[in-house]
Amino acid sequence: MTAPPYLGRSDLPTGTVTFLRTDVEGSMAFARALGARWDDLNRRHLELIGRAVATHGGTIVRTEGDALFAVFPEAIAAVGAAVEAQRAVATERWPDDVMIRVRIGLHTGEAHRSGDDYGGFDVNRAARVAAVGHGGQVVLSETTASLVADALPQGTSLRDLGRHVLKDVPRAERLSQLDIAGLPNDFPPLRSSAERLGNLPERLTSFVGRDQELTDLVELVQDARLVTLTGPGGIGKTSLAIEGARLLEQRFRDGAWFVSLAALDSPDQVRAAIAKAAQWRQARRTVIDDAEHDLLETAGRLVPTRPA
Repeated sequence: MTAPPYLGRSDLPTGTVTFLRTDVEGSMAFARALGARWDDLNRRHLELIGRAVATHGGTIVRTEGDALFAVFPEAIAAVGAAVEAQRAVATERWPDDVMIRVRIGLHTGEAHRSGDDYGGFDVNRAARVAAVGHGGQVVLSETTASLVADALPQGTSLRDLGRHVLKDVPRAERLSQLDIAGLPNDFPPLRSSAERLGNLPERLTSFVGRDQELTDLVELVQDARLVTLTGPGGIGKTSLAIEGARLLEQRFRDGAWFVSLAALDSPDQVRAAIAKAAQWRQARRTVIDDAEHDLLETAGRLVPTRPA
């Protein structure tokens, strides 16, 4: 479909642009429940979004059902349109107690014309960013967020949502949420897989009990550079440590890593064991040296004395 006639049509920009993708959460349910009445509501919601796009200098590329695809020469203009669109949809008086919620995704990349549309990887990437959001939510790719971070509209802020694996995107994408004053900003986790950094072993059985020990461990790790668990063999020190690391891994940019030293028989092997498990190269030599120093220092204090 072409853009609605009230917007007019300009040539689609090329080069670096910001794509905006929208759709209505639960549109299929609306269509089933409302029948032909849904067409009028859908048309109205597209008008609201279309006006926001036009006000901020964007161009509607096409609409498909309840989805809209637009393009902007500047990233901050796309953000402004997203804010206006969400506010317009949220304040509209929808009939029959209907509450329409629109998810919006923004991504900045290279625009390649394909007739009256766009083609190329960045178009698909924008669609993937939009698809993981929830109704009422605005999700930004890392590229877009970095461009607008210092020039956000008044009453808005960015919330880091971490790195996420998007379908058909070769590497995990760091996504951000645009918080808009006066509108709901608390949403469920994105409909994607959060990227797991690290090598923690998969838990094959449930972790039951030791809640207090686990709580104490997590608190200690956040305050201390090195935490040591001691006790007789077989009481579950390793399981407790891994479970604690699992709870903490999303709080650290580089995740959590498990390095087994059980099979080592010489302190000289510690450096290689850390480097191999964490896949660190020479560039992180200082980090490895620090970790090795702490481990060896602690090991020296904790070596048990053999009975005579």
